Amino acid sequence: MYKIILIHPSAGVNWQGNSENFAIELARCLDNYFEVELISGAECGSFSRPIPSITRNDVINWACYPLLNRLLHRWFPDPEIAIEHLTNFLPCISYLLKHPADLIFPQNGYGGLFVASCIRAIRGTPILLTEHNSLSKQSEYLRHNLTLKPDRLIVPNPAVARYVEHFAPHQPLSIIPHGINPTEFTPVGKAIVTGLPKPTILCVAPLQRASNSRIELAIRAVARLPQASLLICGEGEDRDYFQKLGDRLLGQDRFQINTFAYAQMPQVYRSADIFTLPSLEAFRGLAYIEAMACGLPVVATDDSVRRYLIGNSGITCNVTDIDIYAESLQIALEQNWLKQPPQHNALRFSWQEVALHYHKAVLQTILQPNQESKFMEIADS
Repeated sequence: MYKIILIHPSAGVNWQGNSENFAIELARCLDNYFEVELISGAECGSFSRPIPSITRNDVINWACYPLLNRLLHRWFPDPEIAIEHLTNFLPCISYLLKHPADLIFPQNGYGGLFVASCIRAIRGTPILLTEHNSLSKQSEYLRHNLTLKPDRLIVPNPAVARYVEHFAPHQPLSIIPHGINPTEFTPVGKAIVTGLPKPTILCVAPLQRASNSRIELAIRAVARLPQASLLICGEGEDRDYFQKLGDRLLGQDRFQINTFAYAQMPQVYRSADIFTLPSLEAFRGLAYIEAMACGLPVVATDDSVRRYLIGNSGITCNVTDIDIYAESLQIALEQNWLKQPPQHNALRFSWQEVALHYHKAVLQTILQPNQESKFMEIADS
């Protein structure tokens, strides 16, 4: 049986992060086929191997102190990522040298990929990389990762694949979208009691003005709908800013910001009537898939990635035009979605399907690490 080691030092620590939860679920699925270990920040399953490091959560907590926040951003453009990478580098290298694997599978971007590249230089261990940041920041992260030439790259949608084929035409890759558990994310079950009036519109995003989520657009659009309320689920350094904006435009009776554990998210989705996220870029698009799996239609930015993910289970529009955005939200609230339930579309992205394709990608990388580019689409565009 082949042994594979995944890397994500925030897994088990940050339960709000998409890539962290993805790493845990992927490790759990692949454990059915291989001997799997996940280098993590804390216990998160029988397969996890916690190592000491300063995690992104630790740095985010430090940033609450203004002086320390200024110092961190003076030294690093993304301090939470940089410090995590720096402090887990030697522990990861040491562990991987003492515990050889047939494949290294980093999930935390360039930091884990650099660790894997060092081990590959010493032992020849092939690298499989899931690209989580996709085309964010003008593809800066993606292009940075490609300089280290993983033996195979996993991208979440055809748009990212086309970019990689143009930028790095000899990079072996597979298209595998992110997965959800349809028995966990389902329309049937308990819902969180929010106290907000119906209909409720849900937005799940980090509370950071500098992020690509553009939460303020959702607040301004929902403010145009006098009968609707808005629930924002997330955390971040700009929570107070968004709280004041929402209270001013919608009023405290129609607006809430709450933070929930990831295990509660199915109940959170079930508490709402529609889901929206007006982000500039889709990144993984996991929140859209989770929302649809819980039966929510989606209103989102109009681009090829969102159209690929949402299909006929929502509306894509020009979210920067608040009138158009608000009108699209109203149409989604009024439309009868029973004829094309969003949860049916979400089944395209079930972990059962996704895991089979990851199994194939793992074997391809171990047995044929230099194979030319192949596309693997598991869902219709």
